[in-house]
This record gives sequence, C-alpha cells and structure tokens, in this order.
Amino acid sequence: MNRRYRSMLVLLIPLLLLAGCRNETQNRIRREIQDFTGQRMFITVYAFDGTPVYEGRTNGQVTRSVSSVVNGAPTELASYVYWFDETGRYFQTNMPYLLSSAPLTPAQGGGASTTPTAP
Repeated sequence: MNRRYRSMLVLLIPLLLLAGCRNETQNRIRREIQDFTGQRMFITVYAFDGTPVYEGRTNGQVTRSVSSVVNGAPTELASYVYWFDETGRYFQTNMPYLLSSAPLTPAQGGGASTTPTAP
C-alpha cells in the first residue's frame, strides 16, 4: 500500500470503531478525555424571567433527565438537569440553563452570583 492509503486507514479505523460504540460508551470516552485535558464546562442557570441566578464551573458533564414519577406516583414528564461543581456539590434544576466552554461576561448575559439563590 502506498503512504496515502495507509494514512487514510489510520484515521478511518478509529473513527469507525468510535461510531460503533454505544452512546454511553462514547460519553464515557468523552468524559475521560475531558478529565485528562482538564477541560471544564461553565453553566449559567436562569430564572424563568430570564435573570441569571447561578453561574459556576461543572466537574465533568451536565446530565439532562426526564422523570415520569414524583414521590412514587406517576405524573406528567418532568425534565431537569443535574451536575456536580468543582468541590463535589450536587446541583439539580428544572430552570433554563446555558452550558459553555468559557465563562460568560456580563455583556454576554452573565453576571449572576456563584451561589444559588433560594426560589
């Protein structure tokens, strides 16, 4: 084989293997890469009127979940997100949020405190 085909195979084989992984395996690989590179995400949570109420760094991923059971009884679907901050504290909210790889400046819609406010 010539050099061109060999380099295409070197790039194509890992991509095909990754595409064949289940979604949860892809997420695990992505989280391991984030942990290795030290990349952290920034989350801004907004009140329903659009006011930022929380800004902070996440430790890894922000997970979105949908629940159809509340207090043991089936209800309407309830959507929420949860994450851990850098100190290991757990957060969960059903309010709108923005996730980014860089902190927002006040001109970009940021400016909330780094501690959550009581509803």
